[in-house]
Amino acid sequence: MDAISVPALIPPGGLRSGELLVITVPDDPAGPVRTGHFPGLAIFPGVGLLECANQASLAALTAGGTANATLAAIESARFLSPVFPADEVCAATEITEVRDGWVCSVRLTVAGTPCALVRLRYRS
Repeated sequence: MDAISVPALIPPGGLRSGELLVITVPDDPAGPVRTGHFPGLAIFPGVGLLECANQASLAALTAGGTANATLAAIESARFLSPVFPADEVCAATEITEVRDGWVCSVRLTVAGTPCALVRLRYRS
């Protein structure tokens, strides 16, 4: 299976407060989502949702003035409902400053329905 890429989604200057990052799941009929992940019933892989959460977190951290954050750990990931090709995923990120960096709690939704809850830890 070919790699599934989520393009760099961070807008120039990051996200403004209260702004959601909207990600459209790739919908290539010959692509790896359709052909390799549950053939006949394409579902966007969880690792793609983790990358969406990472991109949203980096955008939120950038908006908050943090330019050099590095992903240190995936503290938790709960996948709640499937994401299908061409779905629009919205990512809302809450940042908590901790002793050695930041923890980002990301709520991913499709049409208002939660599809994943992810907590990522970053260091500078």
